[in-house]
Amino acid sequence: MSRTKFWILISGIVILAITISAAFSNKQDDQNYRHDYTYQDTRIVGKPGVLLTALGQPEDYDFKFFNRYISMIFKTAFPPALKLIIMRDNGTVLMDPEHLKDTEKYEPETLMDCFGKTENEKGEPYIDLDVTWVPSRDGKSPGYFLWKEKNGYIDAIEKVGVKIAASYYPKMPNKKVPYTQQHLEIIKEVAALLKKQFPEVPMRWAWTMEPETIEKAVDELIVEEKVKTIVHCDIFPVYSSLEHFNTLYQDVKDAAAERAKVVFTPYPGAYRSFRKGIELMITDEILLLPKKERKLLVLTRHGWPDTPGDPYPELARVYYLNLKAEAEKALEGTNTTVVYADTDFAGDDIDTKHNKLASFEALKYGLEEKYDHIIFQMVDFTSENTDTIFAMRLETFEPIKFEYAGQVPYSDWSRPYRTELRGGADFHFKLKGGDIESKSRVVVLGVPVGSRYRPFVSQGLFDCIATVLKGEKWPQLILEEKLEKKGMF
Repeated sequence: MSRTKFWILISGIVILAITISAAFSNKQDDQNYRHDYTYQDTRIVGKPGVLLTALGQPEDYDFKFFNRYISMIFKTAFPPALKLIIMRDNGTVLMDPEHLKDTEKYEPETLMDCFGKTENEKGEPYIDLDVTWVPSRDGKSPGYFLWKEKNGYIDAIEKVGVKIAASYYPKMPNKKVPYTQQHLEIIKEVAALLKKQFPEVPMRWAWTMEPETIEKAVDELIVEEKVKTIVHCDIFPVYSSLEHFNTLYQDVKDAAAERAKVVFTPYPGAYRSFRKGIELMITDEILLLPKKERKLLVLTRHGWPDTPGDPYPELARVYYLNLKAEAEKALEGTNTTVVYADTDFAGDDIDTKHNKLASFEALKYGLEEKYDHIIFQMVDFTSENTDTIFAMRLETFEPIKFEYAGQVPYSDWSRPYRTELRGGADFHFKLKGGDIESKSRVVVLGVPVGSRYRPFVSQGLFDCIATVLKGEKWPQLILEEKLEKKGMF
């Protein structure tokens, strides 16, 4: 995580939640992973139907979505004692959109709440009400104002909501993010593949953070389509207890209510077809560059906390290590070094044993070593969203003080969101050894969206589903870790 710790959308609050909870050693229960996934009976009984899910970040700002997701993180990650401290509603959190980073008390010109409003329900401007300043908890994260009226929301979540409402959505063209539209394209392609090869198998889809859509989709499969086995596939590359086995899977099972059997598919990252889209993005970029020029390819992960008991790290090895090996093979002879780096959970403040490489550290390394090209390829997302558009760039480019001067230049959602920076004054920053100015070319390739790359994502998801429908052998889900290897990867 970057030193400034700019509170970023979802990932920022996840960092806060799990970093604090890690000190309390809150072990994740892996019973659902073992029972519902590892040891599940994958045989189809009666007529099958397919349920496809995705997280569901809204196109327009909606605090209810963020509150629901972050609350899930809190409830899952925090031990009971810490929940009493963190999950509190002390009043209505308010911040000035022009002072979102301030750690010291300031005189606000306007105050905004987590819904993006500057007035209360009575139409009274918050700036005219009696509010109290709440100082920064650590001198680095921003402080905020508090109105005594409680609203039923956790203060820490409200704080993030204000930042999202004030600085993320407003900077997007038409104040919209592309997650929904780009995911609907994936869903449409998977439905077409399914109809072509399994015309008798109906499909429904739902948003994870809108449980009512899960209930509706499951009901339609069971009642309208007379389905006896629901094959469920989620669009995340790798599954976890935090977001799947202990949460989403339970929602799907509850919706089915034993009216139909539920089978959960392998995770998409285990399939070569799914990984191929990212490999193509990489080769499209690097194979066009002069071979003699030195390239540093940074496969950039969101990052994952060291949460005991969650199977995510061992499952993710199949995805990450295979992807890296495939990228290296495709780039043979191009003078390219390939490394992994994490946007979150990898800075010195969290990764005290230095087992992980942070993405901002990878940038520094590439600039110091004077690589001609430093190329970041994000690997954990299947759409462009606030995490990819804001969090990754703000965190990774913090050493060169990257900020969006105005509107984010991303209006064509049929293509990945690409950022290219060239050396010179922009790359002038201070290190312990002195200042460095680099002429490196730095590129963020985005994620595999659009007609050239998205079909591989869709094919990977279809392959997950087809494995279950055909009763085929599952792909390898776990790789043995070498004893001498430290850290997650």
